[in-house]
Amino acid sequence: MSFFLVYSIVLMAGVFVLLGLVLFAEYRKLDELESYFSENEKVRRHKRFWGRNQPIDRFHRMGLMIDFLSMPKTHIKAGLVTEAELASVPIALRRWALWPYRMTYVWIVACIICEIWFRW
Repeated sequence: MSFFLVYSIVLMAGVFVLLGLVLFAEYRKLDELESYFSENEKVRRHKRFWGRNQPIDRFHRMGLMIDFLSMPKTHIKAGLVTEAELASVPIALRRWALWPYRMTYVWIVACIICEIWFRW
């Protein structure tokens, strides 16, 4: 068995693991995460617009939370969120929100490497 085949199998299995983690974060952790920003006007407006609980709605609402947690200084400076709101989010919940999406970036780079390797 070649190393490329093993790499491809691991890469394809990884997509299902990442999909499961992202869906778990969106369906189990999103409401808890939004509860820490219940007084935030941007979050309330975003939840009102994307509030039908469809997968695309949860994706966009989770995207706002990830923006807040991944670049806090930018959003504090813009006045969209306060330091107290960000400090109130537990570190474990931050990890559940951020790491599945960060791992998808690693997976995308691995796919690009796979494609270059296949064409070589």
